[in-house]
Amino acid sequence: MSSKVLRGVRVVELAEVWAGPMGCSLLADLGADVVKVETFPRSSMTRPVEADARVGAGTGPPYERVNVHHHANRNKRNIAVDVRTPAGAEVLRRLVVGADLLVESFSAGTLERLGFGWAAVHAIEPQASLISLAAWGQDGPYRGYRMFGSGLDAMVGHHLVRGHPGAPLEETGPTVHSDAAVPLTVVFAAVAALALRDRSGEGSWVDLAQVEDLAWQLPAILAEWLANGRLPPRVANGDRDVVPHGYYPAAGGEWICVAAEDDTQWAALAEAIGRPELAREPHPWTSVVGRMRERGAVDAAVARFVSSLPAAEAAEHIQRLGAIAAPVLGPGGPLASPQLRARGWLRSIRHPHVGRREVGGFLWQLDPDPPAWDRSAALVGEHNGEVLAELGYSAAEIGELAAEGVIGDRYEEPP
Repeated sequence: MSSKVLRGVRVVELAEVWAGPMGCSLLADLGADVVKVETFPRSSMTRPVEADARVGAGTGPPYERVNVHHHANRNKRNIAVDVRTPAGAEVLRRLVVGADLLVESFSAGTLERLGFGWAAVHAIEPQASLISLAAWGQDGPYRGYRMFGSGLDAMVGHHLVRGHPGAPLEETGPTVHSDAAVPLTVVFAAVAALALRDRSGEGSWVDLAQVEDLAWQLPAILAEWLANGRLPPRVANGDRDVVPHGYYPAAGGEWICVAAEDDTQWAALAEAIGRPELAREPHPWTSVVGRMRERGAVDAAVARFVSSLPAAEAAEHIQRLGAIAAPVLGPGGPLASPQLRARGWLRSIRHPHVGRREVGGFLWQLDPDPPAWDRSAALVGEHNGEVLAELGYSAAEIGELAAEGVIGDRYEEPP
């Protein structure tokens, strides 16, 4: 790995879908040696054996062409092992020896039933830390319950507060908030555990309940209820305390986001829309209180201006004068963003089954030690031989494990 921040740190990943895998990719971006242990012969949710809407164009089996899998599994080595077998469990045991971190996302109790709970991990490798990402945490009445990101959104209140007043509760499709929040917390937990290990000489067990991580995205809502017993109003695209704040139709069927956080920004926006008198005394809109009282009229004034211009042109004009505006882009929009292009965020990678394509980049840049996309997402079991040889297995032993179905490099196709 070209990054040196976490060089020498060995991470064993036992995680699926997005939150855990993406967190481990961020560690790999920083130079950690991440060995992803894929389930085998069962395929994970992002490894479908039959083509579906997530599978991109290319050659080879569907499970090697899933875009979301590619984004969340860069910079790793991959082994596919049936850890439920005695021989597979021995592979995992040898991986734990000398590891610095294990990251697992099973429901609580699953890893323990496999023989690799915290007590077992600590006995095998006292310096290793275990980061567990069960949705509900490792104890409590929901211990062992299964959960998906949309359920976490529901349980912490996201569904209740978003959407239009009086409308049914709204789902956000494939985007769930825990998948965005938890990977960053994995990095924080990993670095904290490594720092503690360096002082104490022993690893730690980090019980990182995804629901608790996600709940901290809504502190104001929680505080309002605890202090005043009030539910927050659903204001759709608006903001309770910021006017204007919304999405407005622009020319050509486009949309634009416009906001003015304070009176200074409102004055800039009033100038931008050609109505500077709206921000001068004695007009009632000179204060946020006045604008809140007449929210609909304020929105209408903004909407009249932006409706005559393309979204990008209107946003540039408003930003130049000191208010907040941005065009609403579809999935392809960010790919053409001059800002992302100028910063080199988009990365071009080559994969044996999908060819060359652009993918999203990194969450940070470090100078003089930037992250790098050194490996595209590995194929199933691509590094079986390499990793097992490092663990002391001979070529003959590796062949026996493959012949017995303990390891593999492909999933069985449906009949």
